[in-house]
Amino acid sequence: MLSSIGRASVRRVVTRGPQSTNRALQSIWQSQLADNHQNADNASTPSPFSFSVQRSYATATKVAAKPKASKTTPTKTSTKKVTKKVVKPVKKPTKKKVVAKKPVKKPVKRVKSEKTLARIEAAKRGASLTALKAAALTSPKTKPSTAWRVILAEGAKSGMNASSTFRDSASKYKSLSPAELESYNHIATKNAADNQAALKEWVESYTPDQIRLANNARRALRLLSKNGKRVKSLPAIEDERLPKRPANGWALYTGHRWASGDFKGIKLSDAAKLMKKDWEALPASERQAYQDRGEADKQRYAKEFRAAFNRDPESAVQD
Repeated sequence: MLSSIGRASVRRVVTRGPQSTNRALQSIWQSQLADNHQNADNASTPSPFSFSVQRSYATATKVAAKPKASKTTPTKTSTKKVTKKVVKPVKKPTKKKVVAKKPVKKPVKRVKSEKTLARIEAAKRGASLTALKAAALTSPKTKPSTAWRVILAEGAKSGMNASSTFRDSASKYKSLSPAELESYNHIATKNAADNQAALKEWVESYTPDQIRLANNARRALRLLSKNGKRVKSLPAIEDERLPKRPANGWALYTGHRWASGDFKGIKLSDAAKLMKKDWEALPASERQAYQDRGEADKQRYAKEFRAAFNRDPESAVQD
């Protein structure tokens, strides 16, 4: 049974109406605690009033509305395609097999025969001869410059062989009258003048240096012809633009003595010995005069050389 205090608390609860859940529970707990102190023997059995209190409390308090379950929309997880990088296996460097080098055979030097050496030497001479002929330049063709050559050229046009042409031309030349010979001489003189004009024009078509080198090549060809080689000897090309080489004091003295006529009929070797003695016997003043003339001629040559070749004489290439 409830005590007076418990009953009073219950009445307050019922009369006041619904209370907050925490305060109602606190009041009930206090009333039950008071009953437990008074009726310790009835503590094990539940009180019928406690049930009614619970019922009155249950009806008095508002039933709290259950919270509506919020519909959770499943969030779409964006599934990005992850491209996995394919890691290629690293190849281990393969060790190169060391191949043993084959021994290189040294070339065997072949001994050339005498015939092979002679053929090589002839080829070198032929190449040198070809180069000399190319450097010597080919002069323009000339017209017959004598009456005999004019008649011989006319006979060559007849179509006969060389021996018949030469025989008939010789008989014709011997039988010429003075008037006919004069006519042929006139043709030859005119041809000579044409040859000189053509040669001058041909020479001036080359530089002085090219003419100088051509004369050097022609000189070398003449030396080959003297040594028994079948080489056509070519004369030196006359070029007025080429400077005349200088003469020293000794050359000027010998030229003066040759022009005097004192050595006519004397061999060249004997004349040279005599002039050598005379040169040494000359007074110093006279000898110095020839040497001064030689120095002046050297200066003249240097000046003309620069005008022709655009360089000093010391830089000229001597072949």
